[in-house]
Amino acid sequence: MNNVLILEDLKDAQVWLSEAVLMAWPQARLTLYERVGHALTALDLGPPDLCLVDLQLPDGSGIDFIRECAQRYPDTFLVVATMYDDDMHLFPALQAGAKGYLLKDDSQTQIALALEGVVRGVPPLSPQIAQRMLSYFQQDGSVVHRWRPEAACNEDDAGLSEREREFLLVIGNGYKTAEAADMLGVSYHTAAKHIKNIYAKLGISSRAQAVQEAIRMGLIN
Repeated sequence: MNNVLILEDLKDAQVWLSEAVLMAWPQARLTLYERVGHALTALDLGPPDLCLVDLQLPDGSGIDFIRECAQRYPDTFLVVATMYDDDMHLFPALQAGAKGYLLKDDSQTQIALALEGVVRGVPPLSPQIAQRMLSYFQQDGSVVHRWRPEAACNEDDAGLSEREREFLLVIGNGYKTAEAADMLGVSYHTAAKHIKNIYAKLGISSRAQAVQEAIRMGLIN
């Protein structure tokens, strides 16, 4: 891995992740960004070999960067580096194109070893994340079926966009507007607008009905 992009807004975390990358690949050239917009602009310069991406950034969600980079440069290895170990962050990140998911609770040595596995075709996953994914395979038979909002798109989805299905998944699991905004990396106003659009398209007016619709569309079990 020669060119490594790190998208992380906290300076200490930038240094910590940079040191972990250099433990794995001492020759790597690092570029550091604090905002999604700046990192997206940097993609115009060419494909990074590897990106380490935090999920909560000052100007949006790292998932948006992952989605855009995966579309433009399918060979770039996209790895989440975050504190969030819950399903609401994990599965949307994988859906967007992340090929690994590491927790900042891991030691630098663990992070470095996980990253080294990339060149051997081993997805870099924190043990806690690997166990969570395994549990869903065992329960469901398919993580993708359960957690890909676009998989639930059918003639009964009332024309919801992919982003609106993501919000329906979140509020269908009982999270409030402010929590949904935080999970999906948008402002409260933007989240409220998405939820209002969902209610209008589905012809509903309560959270209880939103849960019923999410179940009907196969977003949650």
